[in-house]
Amino acid sequence: MKPTLLQRTLWPASSLHRVLACALLLAWQLAAQQTAVISGRVHSSNGDPLVGIAVSAYGTAAKATTDDTGVYRLESVEPGEITLQVTGGGYTPQQRILTVRAGDASTQDFRMERVTASIDVVESLKEYHVEETSLATRTPTPLIDLPVSVQVYPNQLIQDRAVVEGNELYRNVSGLNQSTYSAMVFRGFTQRAILFNGARGNPYGALDGDVNNSGFSTTQIRLTNVQRVEVLKGASAAEYGAGESGGLINYVSKQPPESLDGEVQVRFGSYNQKFTNADFGGPLGKHFFARGAFYFEDRDTFRANSGARNSHAVADLAYRLNERHRFSAEAEFINQTLRGQRLRGVPVDSNGNFLTYIQWSANEPSDGIKMIGRVLQLRGEDNFHSGWNANYVFRYLEYENHDLYHEPRGLNAATATGQTMRRQYRNYFRANDDWSLTGTLSRSVKTGSVVHRIAFGFDRLDQDHQFRQATANEQERGGPVPPLDLYHPVYGLDNPSAFVSASFLNETANAVRMGWYGQDQIVLNRYVQALVSGRADRYDDTGYALGTLAYQKTAFSGRAGLTLKPVERVSLYASAANTFTPAPLFAQTPSANGPFGPETGWQFETGAKAELLNRRLFLTGAFFNIEKSNMLRTDPALGPSGTNSNAVLAIGKARSRGFEANLEGFLTSRWYATLNYAFVGTDILKDNVATAVGKPLANAPRHTVGLFARYNFFKKTSIGFGLEGVTERIEPYAVIRADGYVVADVSLYQEINKWSRLQLQVTNIANSTYALSCLFAARAGNIPGQPRAVMVVYTINPFRR
Repeated sequence: MKPTLLQRTLWPASSLHRVLACALLLAWQLAAQQTAVISGRVHSSNGDPLVGIAVSAYGTAAKATTDDTGVYRLESVEPGEITLQVTGGGYTPQQRILTVRAGDASTQDFRMERVTASIDVVESLKEYHVEETSLATRTPTPLIDLPVSVQVYPNQLIQDRAVVEGNELYRNVSGLNQSTYSAMVFRGFTQRAILFNGARGNPYGALDGDVNNSGFSTTQIRLTNVQRVEVLKGASAAEYGAGESGGLINYVSKQPPESLDGEVQVRFGSYNQKFTNADFGGPLGKHFFARGAFYFEDRDTFRANSGARNSHAVADLAYRLNERHRFSAEAEFINQTLRGQRLRGVPVDSNGNFLTYIQWSANEPSDGIKMIGRVLQLRGEDNFHSGWNANYVFRYLEYENHDLYHEPRGLNAATATGQTMRRQYRNYFRANDDWSLTGTLSRSVKTGSVVHRIAFGFDRLDQDHQFRQATANEQERGGPVPPLDLYHPVYGLDNPSAFVSASFLNETANAVRMGWYGQDQIVLNRYVQALVSGRADRYDDTGYALGTLAYQKTAFSGRAGLTLKPVERVSLYASAANTFTPAPLFAQTPSANGPFGPETGWQFETGAKAELLNRRLFLTGAFFNIEKSNMLRTDPALGPSGTNSNAVLAIGKARSRGFEANLEGFLTSRWYATLNYAFVGTDILKDNVATAVGKPLANAPRHTVGLFARYNFFKKTSIGFGLEGVTERIEPYAVIRADGYVVADVSLYQEINKWSRLQLQVTNIANSTYALSCLFAARAGNIPGQPRAVMVVYTINPFRR
């Protein structure tokens, strides 16, 4: 009898073909048995199926979402010990630890309890603790698997601390400290660059990468539209291009909720603070979701003549085709008026002692900063059936900043009644018209037993920047601006509108940055992982500043790291990376001492991470060594002719070495805490000012500690406590210092009913007098910290159940 077609296919005639067919069948069976399948049903406490619940195997690519019957199915689950996570839909997240064997097909059902309005909601780890981030690798990766130090702070911590400005969160980040205005000190190095949703485009900033005159910004990032804050420590050039060696902050903005949600909040407090916001969103249909938010704040400050008025409006629209495809559009309008500012510090002596009361200001009541920002952002995520994942962000912004203020120029000789400060009047205007585009393609590829998570990407930033400045000199130099007494100031004796200012100096820049990067996260086995990434950047800048400017540069950067996991919840890691920062465009002319090459640096880091108490607590520790060459700083002589405010000097080389430790999570079911400590030893190794060699970098303390803890006493009552400790800082070129300080805050949280809550907060409870940072000269002084302040926050959420 002739064999059938099926028999001929399964059992070929020739012996060789039979052997090959058997081998292929065996290989297919063995391959199928290398992974496992987990399926099951998720239902509510009433037995109803739950739709759209996310189910994932922690730390792997195995993810699924429940269908209309509450059923999910995870394919290709790697064997070994895994943690199955179930989250979403307003239900308390669950975790279940399983041992998976190759070829298994197991069933895991879950019963979920809906989150109630009780204050015990914050006992859920998802309210505080974030287990993975895309910041360090551009692809979602568990924090414990990263060969670098990363901290992530969710919206719950921002709410608990009731902070609205980015620098108010620095105390909770190890190795990050206050500098001046929008600048920060990151592992000892001063910088201003930040990201939004992984892309450049700062509506509170100015010329990207320029920390000198034209890149200067006195406006702080507002946290009013921020869902979480991600902090990458150390060099980031291999992923994001040019930047400082200390680290990078990414602000992730809020998105429309997929179920009806929203709140109204009002705040009242010291210094006539009045704050209100309304934030509502939800579904417009099966696939569309919308959100609208508005924030308004008006307050004085403890400094003379100064205050702030901030308004911020946001509109979001999101489209979700299914769990694999999501796209959103967001528009923001930011309006900021800072009365009686830009604020310099209070004059100090060489030991950092304030020469007058900390409320003193060189500014008149008519001074101020007016900033307008407009942002359009498009972002999307696509997870294709082929295994490729795409993420992309487009940002467009317009920025205007008009700055009118009195600049302290130095003390006059003491008289019988005291001393007076010479003043100069300044009229500055900055404007940006920017767009940026960034995108990443990624997928996992398995070669034998090794898994490669590869990623490729591209980003581009285009900036059109304008800077205009004019000044009126002090009377002591023949100008119209009168001095101001340090002890008995009398304001209103001058009339800035009548000043005949020096001619406006106009500067323009068109900055173009393009970068291409590639990365491979290699999972050798459950014990060993590696990370290799590289990037090429092209800079093409043109402009005008006392002459035509042009700067072109190609730069290469890379990073390599190794992670060892002796057990599933402990990792040991080491990494090395380089970094670079192009010289400011406006400093490339001879009148600014230019041209200059880029600043370059190397970093080596090693550390350990551990997930404790059934992953409720996350502990990290890191040692790092950073060396940076060809560093630039402001030239106090303003260049060879003494007229170029963009002039810089190449000071040579500096080093930063240190240790950081972070503990974050739940100590008990009712006690959440985040604690950090950092030792950062910085040294100027080479400089054209001999007295600066061996000194620490500006505003870099050797020891810092930060703490926030919240304890739930009863079902609806909690208390919070915060602390910040910073040791001595200096400004090596101004030869001034600031003493160390310790300040503490306390908060009381009370749920009134299921939809409203009250918060009382007292900051600087000891009413300490201290300096946040040193400015560039003794005449500009130290920035004083805020005295004791009290604030009451009342929040209504009508959609809470």
